[in-house]
Amino acid sequence: MTSAVPKPAAKIEDAQAGSEANAVFAPTRREERRDEVRSAEYTPFPRTGANQAPRRGFSRDVSPLGMCLGVDVPERIGALLRVEVRQLDGQSIGATIGRVVWCKPTRDGRHWIGLDLLCEPDGVRSKWHQRMLEESD
Repeated sequence: MTSAVPKPAAKIEDAQAGSEANAVFAPTRREERRDEVRSAEYTPFPRTGANQAPRRGFSRDVSPLGMCLGVDVPERIGALLRVEVRQLDGQSIGATIGRVVWCKPTRDGRHWIGLDLLCEPDGVRSKWHQRMLEESD
């Protein structure tokens, strides 16, 4: 006679196996990320026309080398974006260039995009980027 595992116990075992697999295959972060919400304006980089109005989003999960943006329109993986992050009062913290490394839809029709921050557009570290590097030490 074989004994069957009760369904709730089997579901718990499946969930544990799934979380263990996720832990093994989850990407290793190169640096600590902070859950910092800021407004952001972004445009394709380089801009190809004057009619390309800035789009708006908001940041979360920010580090010196990357960030996640909540946006209305999905972006293709590999796209370059000029991103200008703003303080809560609207003042610019600085701009950077980011490459879209992933894009995921949300239940409300918006999208999360993951950015790998590459450089400052003018070749000078922005105040925001300097602050992020200083706070990660």
